[in-house]
Amino acid sequence: MVSSTKTGRGIFAIEGEWHSDLRQGLSFRPIVELLSKMDNRISFVHRDAATREELFYYLDKWTQKRYSRYPILYLGYHGVEECILIGDGRCRDRQLSLKELGQQLEGRCAQRIIYLGSCETMKMDGRKLKAFLRQTGALAVCGYREQVNMLRSAAFELLLFHALLQNTLTIQGARATERNIQRDEKPLCRDLGFRMVVRTAT
Repeated sequence: MVSSTKTGRGIFAIEGEWHSDLRQGLSFRPIVELLSKMDNRISFVHRDAATREELFYYLDKWTQKRYSRYPILYLGYHGVEECILIGDGRCRDRQLSLKELGQQLEGRCAQRIIYLGSCETMKMDGRKLKAFLRQTGALAVCGYREQVNMLRSAAFELLLFHALLQNTLTIQGARATERNIQRDEKPLCRDLGFRMVVRTAT
């Protein structure tokens, strides 16, 4: 589903399966819908991707020029340290490392920001995160170092995405967002283990 009547920048959201029981209807789609309704300049694309192939397909779509209006990539999955988890837990290749993600996006993320909405994925050596940014060309990568409560993370994400879309898509703009969110939402940042790494100037 695409929200296409907006004139500003937007979010490209890809969501995995949260439960093996498909009758469980949990989704973060209402977060981006609410953000879009609150600020009519913000648009979004939302897709479900339960397999590695589906995820890679939509990542390829996101990096196309026609989707440059959606510079924020929102990956909503379960996670562990350095990885996101794809599928419902029974897949042999369930873990997708940040290194593999970087290989898939290599050189295609200029003026874009990658948000990893998964527990613990950002719990890793900062040098690896900087290497990921160099490989992809992204302005910044952000997410959580801790296991997170979904209600608290949903509230935080509304604030974070709004802040990301207000600043310029430059290193300076990303750094300003990181400073402001760490200052203004300090308790949530601490409790969630929020971390944002911005690419260094070259």
